[in-house]
Amino acid sequence: MKTLSLILLLFTALSLFSQPINRSFEGPKGRITLLGEVSLARLNESPFGEWYEKNHDEYQVDETTIDLSKADSITIFMGTWCGDSRREVPRFAKILEQSNFDLSKLKVLCLNTGFQNYKQAPEREERGADIHRVPTFILHDQTGEEIGRIVEEPVASLEEDLNTILNGSEYPTAYPIAQQLIKYFDEYSMKELHKMKSKLVDEFEAGENMYELSTYGYVLWTSFQIPKAQFVFELNVALFPNEPTVHQTLARFMNSLGKNKEALASVKKGLKIEPENEFLLEMETRIRSEVN
Repeated sequence: MKTLSLILLLFTALSLFSQPINRSFEGPKGRITLLGEVSLARLNESPFGEWYEKNHDEYQVDETTIDLSKADSITIFMGTWCGDSRREVPRFAKILEQSNFDLSKLKVLCLNTGFQNYKQAPEREERGADIHRVPTFILHDQTGEEIGRIVEEPVASLEEDLNTILNGSEYPTAYPIAQQLIKYFDEYSMKELHKMKSKLVDEFEAGENMYELSTYGYVLWTSFQIPKAQFVFELNVALFPNEPTVHQTLARFMNSLGKNKEALASVKKGLKIEPENEFLLEMETRIRSEVN
């Protein structure tokens, strides 16, 4: 009897720690999404199969450039709601299949798109992986250490990018500023980074995409890494001072923290650039009503 009880207790414990896969959720507009770990087979079923099968079957793999022997395992972070994921994940899967990669060593995790759970998985499997764009393909060696990653879309092609990473060559990521900040957050304290801000502006001045840091800032914000998020939003303002959108984003962030004085200051800077901006005008009215 004691043995049976022990077995039942062990079974219950294992059930609690094992997470289901292929979980689907219906959004307010009836859109079905997958969250958490999923299988490639589930992606090839309705309602996702329409785009998965098309992008998988139509892709012509360049087999002459593929060498996955150095990758022991691969993790894919994606969103079934994301156009880039819908395009690149089926193509990547076809490369793995034709390269005879052991698919038991592939893990696919679907992330959320809602603001409160922005690019997060149900069990927060993305925590510590520094995911700010999807899809993200992460290659691991036999010890589980990251070899490299492809973020959102390939620089050359999926096959060429994979070989560049696996051969240990320098790989020019599509989002260099965000990737460099991730590295700096590990190397420096927030106090040190604030002192470095003017140097970072000079370092990153070649950046052309204000949405690169906006997206990264939102990921930090919704995962409650508030000091880092504020630093990223403020750095984005310094990099793109003539873009009303970055002032609007910083204002929204400050308002969420109850820092309405700072929020209004950002709104005014945005309106100075674009006086008829409806979002900023609405935000100004709302914040002033909160103050009064």
